[in-house]
Amino acid sequence: MRTYGRLAAMLLAAGSAAAQTDLRQQFQFESKLWPNLHHFLYVLARARNGAPDRNRVAVRNAPLDLEGFDALPADRRKIWDEAVEVYRIHAAPLDIGYGPLVDVNYAVADLPAGAPIESSKGIPAELLEALSKAAPIYRDVWWTRHDAANRKWLGELQPLIERYGSKIVPQLAAAFQHPWPTGKLRVEIVAYANFGGAYTTEDPPLIAMSSLDPEQQGDDALEELFHECSHLMMGTVGRARKGISREVSHTILFYTVGEALRRTVPDHVPYAIRYGVWQRGWTKNFDVLKLDWQPYLDGETSMAEALDRIAGVLAAQ
Repeated sequence: MRTYGRLAAMLLAAGSAAAQTDLRQQFQFESKLWPNLHHFLYVLARARNGAPDRNRVAVRNAPLDLEGFDALPADRRKIWDEAVEVYRIHAAPLDIGYGPLVDVNYAVADLPAGAPIESSKGIPAELLEALSKAAPIYRDVWWTRHDAANRKWLGELQPLIERYGSKIVPQLAAAFQHPWPTGKLRVEIVAYANFGGAYTTEDPPLIAMSSLDPEQQGDDALEELFHECSHLMMGTVGRARKGISREVSHTILFYTVGEALRRTVPDHVPYAIRYGVWQRGWTKNFDVLKLDWQPYLDGETSMAEALDRIAGVLAAQ
């Protein structure tokens, strides 16, 4: 019979705090034109560049998303092509979740719906011009159906948040030994986000999630939402074991959030198991986590002890 000890006490304390968190008010979901256009151009430009991630499930259909485009006059198709080319040169070589493009992500997210892109600050001139010229074409060809897909996706996700969110939050707070984030959690719903289908930047929190990613629907989307939120809670893991790599930290995040969903949502299969994430070079990490992190989640050891064992085993391999 397992003894949960300190983790159980933390779970109760976190649960009490979580009871004061109204996730319906905390999550701020938005489907707006400028973030959708920015991400769409980025993904198309990555595909044109031959980026290694262009064939990942979340983005591989973007270049095929052409309904209505071929019917446009040649001059409008040329304007669109030129906008993609600008993104190919100036944005596609970059990671949209790190570095210079982060400022652009915040700039387009901060624009009120319907505001002209020219009123934004923080967007390099070449990208600003590309967005401005591409916007009328995007409105005519893609925006109506992308926005409809975003709203349908949100309509399916919100009942799951309301049903399970208050049970998931305290588990994650306890497992990561970190309070659930306070303040608004902004989520930009976009047709295409990046190769992973979602990513998070932290200052302030801004999450982008893809509505058209086939691996991010239903309770898989629920897991991915809490996965992204958990990026904001991983500092304690790094402090508990100095020198832990970003890769190992990310696998711990995958494992922990997947386990919380498995314990909470009937018949849920953790995302990393369902979609073969562990087989992407992380099989040894999964085996080690099952052996040494799972006992921590079960309350049988401390975080520090678990991380020490994980680091030792992986270093020896």
